[in-house]
Amino acid sequence: MMRMPSGNARPGAAAGNGRPWKAALQPTWLGFARLMDRVAANGVRRRVVLTGVELALPLVSAAAAAAIVYSGDYARWSPRVVVAAAILTLLQLGVGLLTGTFTGRWRFVGIRDAASIARSALIAAGAGFAALDALQLVDTTLRLVTADSIIYVVLSCGARLASRWLHEWGRRAGLGLGTGWRRTAIIGAGESGSAVIKNMLGSPKLLMDPVVVVDDDVNKHGSRLHGVPVAGRVSDLAAIVAKYQADEVIIAIPSATREQIGRVVDACAATKVAFRMAPDPEEVLNGRGHGPIRVVQPSDLLGRPQVELNLDELRAELTGARIAITGAAGSIGSELTRQLVKLHPAVLYLIDRNENDLYFLCDELDRKGVRVAHVEVIQDVRDLRRMTRILRELSPTHVFHTAAFKHVPLMEFHLVEAVENNILGTWATLEAARAAGTGKFVLISTDKAVRPTSVMGATKRFVELLVTEWTRETPTRSVIVRFGNVLGSNGSVVPLFQRQIAEGGPVTVTSRDATRYFMTTTEATQLVLQAVAMADSVGKVAILDMGRPMRIWDLAEQLIRMSGLRPGIDIEIVETGLRPGEKLHEELWWDAENAAPSRHPRIMLATVGVAARSVVGLVPVIRDLVERDAELMLRRILEETVDLSTNGAGVPPRAVVPSREPNPLVSHTDLLRAAR
Repeated sequence: MMRMPSGNARPGAAAGNGRPWKAALQPTWLGFARLMDRVAANGVRRRVVLTGVELALPLVSAAAAAAIVYSGDYARWSPRVVVAAAILTLLQLGVGLLTGTFTGRWRFVGIRDAASIARSALIAAGAGFAALDALQLVDTTLRLVTADSIIYVVLSCGARLASRWLHEWGRRAGLGLGTGWRRTAIIGAGESGSAVIKNMLGSPKLLMDPVVVVDDDVNKHGSRLHGVPVAGRVSDLAAIVAKYQADEVIIAIPSATREQIGRVVDACAATKVAFRMAPDPEEVLNGRGHGPIRVVQPSDLLGRPQVELNLDELRAELTGARIAITGAAGSIGSELTRQLVKLHPAVLYLIDRNENDLYFLCDELDRKGVRVAHVEVIQDVRDLRRMTRILRELSPTHVFHTAAFKHVPLMEFHLVEAVENNILGTWATLEAARAAGTGKFVLISTDKAVRPTSVMGATKRFVELLVTEWTRETPTRSVIVRFGNVLGSNGSVVPLFQRQIAEGGPVTVTSRDATRYFMTTTEATQLVLQAVAMADSVGKVAILDMGRPMRIWDLAEQLIRMSGLRPGIDIEIVETGLRPGEKLHEELWWDAENAAPSRHPRIMLATVGVAARSVVGLVPVIRDLVERDAELMLRRILEETVDLSTNGAGVPPRAVVPSREPNPLVSHTDLLRAAR
C-alpha cells in the first residue's frame, strides 16, 4: 500500500512521486481492477472466468513441471510425457472439486484457503505418483509430480492473492483525492490490532489509513503487521505520531489492565490528536462487545474483562419467570430490564414513580423490538395498598427491589424522607410480595451499608436486616446483592466530573486520598442476575467483586486527559473536603459476616447477621415517627439498631430540616419497648 505525506489524501494518490512509471501504470491497474469487479458482480461471467482460470492453472503447472524435467522443447516430448501431464492435470481438477478447493471466494482469500489448496495438491500428488508409477509412463515420476505440485500451489495461491490485493487496492485508490483519509496509529500489535488493520485495509469507506503500530513488546519492533511497521513503545507515542503524521490513534489492547489503560490514555492525550478504542474481536463475535470503534469511555479505565455468565443457570432461573422491578427507571433498574429481556421472561412489570425516565425506557424497548411483554407502572413503593394490588395482579415469581434514595450528602439533610422511602418503601414491597405469593425477593444494597456513617448507608443496612428477618418468617426466599459505585449512574461522580470539564472546570474532589469501588452498570446487573440464579445465595448477601478501589483524584485526572486536556493546567482540580456522611474509604463486608468465595469467581457470599432486637417489630414505630417528622428519634433508632456513626465530616445542622416533634424529650426507650 502506498503512503501519502498528507492526512487528507487517499493512499496511492501520489504513487508517482519519484517513480513516473508507477504513475503511468496506475490508471491501467485501476481500470483492470474495475473490470474484475464488474466481472465478479455478474454471476454468469464470474463462473465462466473462474472455470477457465481453474482449468488453466493445473494445465500450466503440469506443462511447466514437464518443461523443467524434460526441457522446454515441447515438440520433442514423447507421447508418454503428454499423457503423464494430462493425468496430473485431471487429478488436480478432480481432487479440487472433491475437496471444495474451488469454492473459496478469491476476494477474501486467507490462510485457510491456502491450506485447502496445499491439501488438495498433496492428495493429487499422491494419487498422481501412484498412477504414473503403476503405468510406468515416465522414468522420473517423483521429480515430475513434485514439480507439478509445487508449481500448482504457487500459481493457485498467487492468483488468488493477486486478485484480492488488486481488489482492495482498487477500492482504496478509486475513492479519489480530497476524501479526508485519516492517517491512523494503532496501539497494540496483537490479535485485536491485527483485526483493526485488516478491517481498515478491507473497508476503504472508513477512510482510515493505518500508517504505524505501537507496542511495548520489543520483540515485535521492526516487524510489520499486514504491511504496517511496528515502530516503538507506548511511551514514545507522541514522537511516533509526529514522525508518521498520524491524525488519530486507535487503542487495540482489550486485555489491558487498569494501570495499562491509564498509561495509554495519558500517552494518547499527550499526542494532541483524537484517540478511540477498538472492540475486542472475540467479544464482538459472542455478542457481548461493542461493534464499532468508539471513543474511550470511563468504564475502559477499569480494565476488567467481560463477566463470564452461566447462561444455563440463568435461563433455568429466569426464562418464563414473572418479574417485577421497582425503581425500574433508575440506572440499575433499567439495565436489569435490558439484561432480563435477553433471557425471555414471561412478563416484566416496570414500577417507578419517575414518569419521564420510565417512558423513555419503555420507548427504548419498543424501538428495539423487544418481544417480552412489559408493563409500565407509575407507582410509589411506599403505598402498601396499591403495591399489594399491583403485585397480586402480576403474581410475580421474582421481585427485584432497586428503588431507593442513594445520594449520601443529600440524605443527611433529609433523614425522614430517606427512612420513609428506603425502609418503609422496602417494607411495603415485602408485604406486597408476601400477599402475592412471590417466590424470591432480591434486594439491591450498597457498600455504604457496611459500618454506616451516613443516613443512606444506615437505611440500607437496616433493610438488609429487615429482608433477612422477614423472609425467615415467610415462604419467600431472599437474596441481597451488595456492591459499590456504578460508573455513569445517576448518582455517580463521573457525570458530575464530565459536566465540570465541559464547563471549563474546576473539577471538585472531596479528598485527594478518597477511594471508591467502581463497576459498570452492565457488569453489576449481570452479576446480580448470576447471584440470583445461584442456589446457595438464598438467605445471604452476595458481594460482587469490584476489583481494587480507585482513587477519586486519579479518576478525575484520567477523565480530564480523555477530554484532550491537561489536569492542573487546562482544568484545575479542587479539593473540597469530605461532605456529611461520606467516608474516606469504603468497605464491602465486615469480618464478622464470614464472606467466602462462591462457585462464581466474581461473587462472594456472606451471612447477613442479626440486630440486637427485631427490626421487623420496629417498623410500626418507624412509621409512627415518620408521620410525626420525629427526625431525632429516627436517628436514634438507626444509631442503636445499625450503629450509625459519623466520620468527622460533620452532622447536618438540625435547623436545616425543621422538626415538628411534639416533644423532643419523648422517651425513645418506651418506643423501643413497644416494638419488642
